[in-house]
Amino acid sequence: MKKLFTLALCALFMAQTAEAKIWRVNNTVGANADFTSLSSAVAAASAGDTLHVEASTTDYGSMTLNKKLVIRGTGYFLSGTPSNPKTQHNKNTSYGGTIYCEAGSKGSVIEGLTLYSVYLRDSALTLQRNNISYIYLSDSRDIASDTIRHNFLTSILLNSGNYKTRGLFVYNNIFTGYINISQTANADGFAVNNTFLGNNTFKTNNFIYQNNIFNVSNFGQFGQANTFLNNVSVDNNLPAGNGNITGASLANLYVGGSTGAGFSSDDRYRLKAGSPAIGAGVLNGVVVDCGAFGGPAPYVLSGMPQMPSIYDIVMPSQINVGTTAVTVTVSAAAH
Repeated sequence: MKKLFTLALCALFMAQTAEAKIWRVNNTVGANADFTSLSSAVAAASAGDTLHVEASTTDYGSMTLNKKLVIRGTGYFLSGTPSNPKTQHNKNTSYGGTIYCEAGSKGSVIEGLTLYSVYLRDSALTLQRNNISYIYLSDSRDIASDTIRHNFLTSILLNSGNYKTRGLFVYNNIFTGYINISQTANADGFAVNNTFLGNNTFKTNNFIYQNNIFNVSNFGQFGQANTFLNNVSVDNNLPAGNGNITGASLANLYVGGSTGAGFSSDDRYRLKAGSPAIGAGVLNGVVVDCGAFGGPAPYVLSGMPQMPSIYDIVMPSQINVGTTAVTVTVSAAAH
């Protein structure tokens, strides 16, 4: 009986999985897509579906997410000089305003988008490989076990004194700002293998900071309320001991030195040969590099989505009448 019951559950799961759909979202005039806006796509999609938000020159706007979906864009920092190699043939990005992750969005994954802000109002959400200005935590309900990884972002903020964020996982991101929790008792989590570039005051409590690089590690009165393990800082504010390194030379940390000349906006923060952050971290007893490009899950340049991306197409500019064969070369990479 137990075996039959297990098989029945497996069959039910396979049937549900088979029903999940992939939808195209593209607001470019003439594109043959399923939807032209994120809001209409979310409204029509079923839980478990995937939305591919394609490159466009037009903003996709803001939207409310209230079901479990995978929302996948095309990455960021795709153009400019210099730009990262092997990204996308179409150098436009998938960008929008604000995503509100409301009740019902638990388990959703958002990646490859350029956004102004995201509000995390449910649990087990994953933000990965995005370019985001601000992430706001649990300002309307308690949340737990959300993951923020591989993003290029400004800051994580929690402004509400009434709701709690528990077990937040923040790893392998590049921050231009900091983490600021207005009610420090209402949030805890792990910040591992991030690169923090800002000079603001961090305001957290009960966080573990491990294998990070800080340009300015200013925690003020909250320095004793967190745990610091194997971090590297340019200043001398980190607590002594526990493998922390202070007074590192900014010019000697990254391949882009202190100016980033000759490198893209994120590539400049890879560690240069001889960097004091190389081998300065420890994770689960294994020696790793500090910063966003260190550890078992390093930052991915330009937030390339987890699917093959076409980065180059070579084809004739014109085809003569009577031509029976045409050679087209398509170059793709998986990230």
